[in-house]
Amino acid sequence: MDRTSKPKSVKLSYKEQRELEQLPQLLEELETKITVLQAEIADPAFFQQAHDITDAKLKALADTEAELETAFLRWEELEEKKNLAEGKA
Repeated sequence: MDRTSKPKSVKLSYKEQRELEQLPQLLEELETKITVLQAEIADPAFFQQAHDITDAKLKALADTEAELETAFLRWEELEEKKNLAEGKA
């Protein structure tokens, strides 16, 4: 029997199911962190601090935004896979 003709399973693995369950909390935590960093950066005194402090916060914001985007894309991917497995797509 040719293995390539076998339909691929779209069911979530145990690891993927656990990841899908944990992603909403991670997304919320990242959004909260972004909100806090944005509030700090919006403070008029922010840029009066030492350059290394402002750079670190700006980098943390950019990194957190990138992490949020990656986590959101992963959540979408797993949700789609889950819906396919359940026949909802």
